[in-house]
Amino acid sequence: MKFRLSTAALLALALLSAAGANAPANAAESHDHGAHGAASSATIGASIAPASGLKVGEPATFTLSLVAKDGKSVTLSDLSVAHTEKVHLLIVDPSLTDYHHEHPKPGSAPGTYTFAITPDKPGEYKVFADLLPVATNRQEYAATRFTVAGTPAPVEKVTNRKTTVAGYTFELKFEEEPPAAGHPHQARLTVTGPDGKPVAKLEPIMGAFAHLVGFNEDRSEIAHIHPLGQEPRTAAERGGPTLEFQTKFVTGGYQKLFAQVQIDGRPVFAPFGIEVTPAKPDKTASAAGHGQPHGHDEPVAIPATVADILVAVDRRVAAIDQAIAGGSLAKVHGEAFAARDLLAALPEKVIGLNPEEAKALDAAIGRIRQQAALLDKFGDAGDAAQTRAVLTRFKKEIAGIRQQVEGKPDRHAH
Repeated sequence: MKFRLSTAALLALALLSAAGANAPANAAESHDHGAHGAASSATIGASIAPASGLKVGEPATFTLSLVAKDGKSVTLSDLSVAHTEKVHLLIVDPSLTDYHHEHPKPGSAPGTYTFAITPDKPGEYKVFADLLPVATNRQEYAATRFTVAGTPAPVEKVTNRKTTVAGYTFELKFEEEPPAAGHPHQARLTVTGPDGKPVAKLEPIMGAFAHLVGFNEDRSEIAHIHPLGQEPRTAAERGGPTLEFQTKFVTGGYQKLFAQVQIDGRPVFAPFGIEVTPAKPDKTASAAGHGQPHGHDEPVAIPATVADILVAVDRRVAAIDQAIAGGSLAKVHGEAFAARDLLAALPEKVIGLNPEEAKALDAAIGRIRQQAALLDKFGDAGDAAQTRAVLTRFKKEIAGIRQQVEGKPDRHAH
């Protein structure tokens, strides 16, 4: 999948620092439906090799190699599925105009993966392998690069909130204008058809109604997030005309972002370019108080059995209730993220789920991640009413997950 940008770029989302060539990038918390969490140590490194010399406009085949810290090859069995794929490659050139979203296939040797693209610009492309290792159940980026012959063009710094692609008009609005770095806020994307009417026929693509990928000017930060709300459960479901996102920019400055949707069986990429104001001192201090923009607090210990995980989740939810009742809303995010991580471990613990049950469980955990991000947001904002409202949905989702897993065989119960 590919998009050549003529104006500026897309949807604002929690941009995370990424490392340099052939080295792991900093990690994000998970394939959340809201902002990514803070960076953490990556566990996988990446390198890439083209089959031959690279020239503008010529198709090229690449081999991606993934290696764990201990030197072992990272195969598909070492990775979890995140939005229908185990490896997402997010690729962009120095001018931020030639963007590709690819899903490589396993190569001939363990830990190798192949894909093909046609680079349209000269210079050093950056490649982010978006991964969810089974061992950590935490999303991370492994970054590498390749170079196309020629002199790279400068970044095209055009700002816009509206763009028309393939006859469809996409408009992006932030709850805070201009958006500022250092704290979360929501953004809305609205799609209008060639006839001027709202479009409510966005099709599921990779398990979501949209994929939002963004880069800062020097490509040291990246984001890949999905809309808030119910994810599609079947291919027949449709979304739109408005999608909401939880956003958080780590730094200020120019951001180029890409929104991908699917309409009538065809992927459509909508570009936006925005200027983000620097974080205000009070916001920066608030975020620092949680140790980086949260989403990645101290790792929670995962109990061995499903029953023990559910007990641990109940304790975390009770702690959120106590924090709200006691006016200690700053404590909510830690308990919410711990509950999220506990629930995210369930698919590896429970066995005997049929494909539909497994898909439903994955979707429910996706909604838990979304709600944990909102608990983080409203708790930090000191908004007790909104925090209670999200907690009600959080509890309801947990109750549904409990019904899904209780009574199923437990991988570690004996």
